Parts: sequence; structure tokens; C-alpha cells
Amino acid sequence: MTSPAEAFGTEGQIQRARTGLRLFLSILLITSMILNTVVIITKSIPLIAVYMLTPALSSILARILLREGFRDVSFRLNSTTIWKGIGFALLIPMIICAITYSIAWFSGITSFQLPVGGVFEKFYHALGLQDLPTPLNFIFMVVVAGIMGSLINLIPVMGEEVGWRGYMLTRLVHAKVKYPILVSGLIWATWHVPIAIAGLYVAGTSVFLSVLGMYLCIVPFSYITAHLRLTTGSVWPSVIIHAAWNSIIQGPFARASIGKHSEIWIGESGLITALIIFIVAIIVSRATMRGTNH
Repeated sequence: MTSPAEAFGTEGQIQRARTGLRLFLSILLITSMILNTVVIITKSIPLIAVYMLTPALSSILARILLREGFRDVSFRLNSTTIWKGIGFALLIPMIICAITYSIAWFSGITSFQLPVGGVFEKFYHALGLQDLPTPLNFIFMVVVAGIMGSLINLIPVMGEEVGWRGYMLTRLVHAKVKYPILVSGLIWATWHVPIAIAGLYVAGTSVFLSVLGMYLCIVPFSYITAHLRLTTGSVWPSVIIHAAWNSIIQGPFARASIGKHSEIWIGESGLITALIIFIVAIIVSRATMRGTNH
């Protein structure tokens, strides 16, 4: 299979990709700083959804200014490979969270308690499924959260993915930047740092440990999302895995876990979470490594 770098390999095209990348990052820095300031001052959680739109906005402005068009964002849904990618995108967050939280629950790091109330719980109560045995009850919550949460979170998550995987990742590859997936993951994680320091994301007892854990989770997770984007040729699988991840880990798994200081081990900056993501990333990124030099 021809790699993206090979398909975009002339010197002029490489320079154009580098120009686009510099413009995108410059716009992203300015827009992110402005919104970061507003979010941090107001401590407004809803404004974080607006902040999530900055990568897409930056990529759109870069495309318009450079007259690049939008075709390579690739919203295609017309192949079996893409739909398989979407299936994996829904499944992978469930697997990562199931392993991570099972370790925490069985080891005593945190206790399991079936969530009560909330949007998804009300949904299955409406279907009369609340009398299922606890394990099946919780599994149903996770599946519903993954599917419905992906739809509910679609717009803000697309605000990130249209920028990260729909523009930045491909430009890093086309510009022949060394280790493009690693670089994209580091940028993605760094973009989260201000709201993490402000306590509006992955808040814990230690800001340092929260930020460190966030990097340890986000960077390997970027390998998984990039693998889905590059192997399917569509941005949809990366959108779905991002939306499903946010919905599942922030929803049923977080609500089912009771314990002090458990954020050190579980959650979006937990050390156990980071380890499981790292293992899964090694497995799924091998296919990408065969096709491109990452």
C-alpha cells in the first residue's frame, strides 16, 4: 500500500505541507490562548466544548488562506474498511476501560457501585432493563453510553478531530516530520495542559501527577486514533473513538468507581489507564508501522 508520505512526496508538496502546518499551529496557538484565558477566568465547563472547536477552526482557516480545499479531510463512509474501523473505534474504549477498571475494582484501589440516575441510566430504565443482573446491567450501560455518547459528543469531538487527524496528522506525514504520530500526540496532550492546570480537566490531588498522567494516556492513545485514520482513509473512526472514549470513561466507569485518590490509578490520567492504553497502542500501531515510517 502506498503511504501518505509517498503519495505526497514532491519537494513542492512537502514545502506546502510544512507551510500549512506552521499556519495551522500559529492560528491554533492564538485561538487557544484566547479561549483558554476566558475558560480559566470564568471556570466555565460548557466553554470547554467551545475550546474543543479551536483545532477545527484553525484547520479551516489554514485551508482557506492556502486555498487547499477540504477533500482530504475525508468524511468518506463508503467502504467496508471504514465501517470496520468505526466498529473497532466503539469497541477499543470499552476494552481499555473494562481491563483498567476491573484491575482497580478487584485490587481494592476503588470500589464498584452500580451508577444510579443520569441520562444513560434513565434510558435503560425506560426500556425496563433495570432488573437485569448487576454485571449485565453495567455492560448495557457501557454499550449505550458508547453508542449514544458518540452521537451526543459528535460536534465538539469533531471540533478536535477535524483539526488533529483531519489536518495536523496528515500534514506531519506529508511534511516528512520524523515520528509524526508521536509529535501529533505530544501537541494534542500539550493543548490540554492549561485546562488541566486550571483543574477543569483530569483534576486530582496533584496537578503535576494529573498532567504527567494525562501525557502518559493521551500520547499512546494518539497512536490508536492515528492508526484508525491512516488505515481507513477516513476521519470518522478517529471521531468515533474519541467521542466513545469521552463518553465511556467520563460516564459509567467513572460513576461506578468509589474511592479516595483513585484518580492516580484510573481515569483519563491514571497510571493503570496509561499502561493499558500503551499496550493496546503497541498492538494496533504495528499495522501503521508497516505502511509508513513512524
